[in-house]
Amino acid sequence: MAAALSRALKLPGKKIHDLGEYDPLRQADSDDSEDDGNLGYQKNGSLQAEASIEATLDGDADAAVEMHTLKVKQRRLDETSSAEVRATEVSDEFTIKTRRSLVPCLRTAAFLLTLAFAMVLVLVCAFFIPCPRSQPLMTSWNRSLGQAAGFPPVMTLWDVNDDQVSDVIVSFSSTGKTRDQRGGLRLQAPLKLHVSVAVLSGVDGSVLWTSPAPERLKFIQCGIGYMDGGPGSICLLVGISHMLKAVNSSSGSSLWEKKSVYQSRQTPAAPALLLPDIDSDGFADILLGSRPSTVPTSRVRDISFAFVSGATGALIGQVVTYNVTGEGKLIGPKAYVSGGEVLYVMFGYGSIQAVSVRDIYKRANGKGSLPAPLQSQDTEWEWKRKGSLSGLLEVYSNGSARDLQTLGRRGESGGDILITTRDRLQLLSGQHLRQLWSANGSSIESAAVTGFFNEDSILDILIQTSSGSNTRKSLIIDGSSGEELWKAKLGCRIQGSEAASIPMTDGRSAFLFWAKECAVKSPVDGVASSSQAQRTDSSSQSQYHLYLLHPLYPSVLLELTNSTEFVTASATGILEQQKDAFYVSMTTGSTHRSHESRAGPLRVKGLGLNWAISHSKVLTLETEAISSIRKFFSKIQFSAVQH
Repeated sequence: MAAALSRALKLPGKKIHDLGEYDPLRQADSDDSEDDGNLGYQKNGSLQAEASIEATLDGDADAAVEMHTLKVKQRRLDETSSAEVRATEVSDEFTIKTRRSLVPCLRTAAFLLTLAFAMVLVLVCAFFIPCPRSQPLMTSWNRSLGQAAGFPPVMTLWDVNDDQVSDVIVSFSSTGKTRDQRGGLRLQAPLKLHVSVAVLSGVDGSVLWTSPAPERLKFIQCGIGYMDGGPGSICLLVGISHMLKAVNSSSGSSLWEKKSVYQSRQTPAAPALLLPDIDSDGFADILLGSRPSTVPTSRVRDISFAFVSGATGALIGQVVTYNVTGEGKLIGPKAYVSGGEVLYVMFGYGSIQAVSVRDIYKRANGKGSLPAPLQSQDTEWEWKRKGSLSGLLEVYSNGSARDLQTLGRRGESGGDILITTRDRLQLLSGQHLRQLWSANGSSIESAAVTGFFNEDSILDILIQTSSGSNTRKSLIIDGSSGEELWKAKLGCRIQGSEAASIPMTDGRSAFLFWAKECAVKSPVDGVASSSQAQRTDSSSQSQYHLYLLHPLYPSVLLELTNSTEFVTASATGILEQQKDAFYVSMTTGSTHRSHESRAGPLRVKGLGLNWAISHSKVLTLETEAISSIRKFFSKIQFSAVQH
């Protein structure tokens, strides 16, 4: 029985060598061993250990029973361990899946946080760094500066504070309270006259700076500086008799001042001519022309030239004098660049002569080497100088010239030469000095004003003439042919010297001129009168009116403003950012009611043109409706840059 029990308790897989029969217990054990193998006993080598132990205890039945009991306990422990392993594997898998599901959420959260931070940053920048504000539409301003003191003040425009708006530089005089006394013998002496220069803001007329001047000024010029391609920051104050002073345009501080630059009993003849750098100091230089301060009795008159260093004010060489023959008012000197890119100076009394800056420099500095900017010559012009005893080139020898201007195409240097006489306009070729056309204009009262009336890119000319005892005529002459483009007979007195033209974005120009009692009396060449335009109010008889003419509406005049005082000087400027323009006028408080001129307060007035157009009066209508006219003129844009 012990043997049977021993056989029944044999471990699975044990083969009985002496019996070849089938043992169901052994088969069951074998099946259990296969299941145990599936649970992983092969991993720790327990089967091999049990087999070796069973081999050693094969002959002991009690030991076999105990071994079987241990096997059952070990199987249960292994099943528990397998359940724990499976639970751990499930937990690890859940952890991995959880981690994988968190990655997109984290990415989305990071993106949203970045976007929110960027939005907050933009809002903070917009709050602390606001966008630049557009300047408001310029309206008008008025400024009073001392007294006129019996001589005409000088005015020019220049942007001194870099705000893209030209400012007004004007000279004025005032009287001090100190009187000269000599030992108490003279109780009173004439008040001393003080001359100053003031800069008024082009935006609102506020005073930016003032600077004293030693004497009455004849000219104010700005834009002198280093030869770096841009406009300079120095303004030149040219005195009436002996003073030449350079000041900083931003502050008015003096850079240098020279006295007795030109010869005694001489006065500046014209604004100084700005030259390239001829003394090799990197600074633009000046050519100053002067004439006798008193009119000589003979027809032979002198005109002198002096080269002046723009950096120091020192003379470059000697003063050069030319004797010219003629009568009347001195014309020029004016600079002209010929077709051969050679710089000439044109001047004269009635007749017009020319001389190259190269020749003036050679006479002023001897036979030394010429500066690089003055080495070239124009053979087309120089042949006319042959045989001339004075060394001057004859440009116009009729003897009736009153004014000289250069007429050219848009964007081109040089150009043709426009001669204005008392009753005629003549255009000379700038290349050959031959007449291109001539236009009649009886009793021309003022200097010609150039602007683009049509679309041929050639400057046209506005002139104002006398026609009858109380009628004035305004004409616009085609610069390419000399034909009339526009004309109107006006029953009013014209102040032609204050006429001006302002460029617009469409390539044309708007024309401004002053008139008194302005009303168109009869239709002439597209300009018709209107009963609504006739002025019968006696209170308007003493007023001067500023009018604007647009080339696309030649039958319409806009009255921009009016004044009861005589306008002595005027200038126009461009507000490029606003596509606007402004008009600056200067009055001296004088009146013409009694045909006398009395000194009065000096007033400077700035007028924004777009604002003035919106508040203007429409005159001289034909058939156009006022509403359509208003709509058209409200869209006008002014610009020095053509689009």
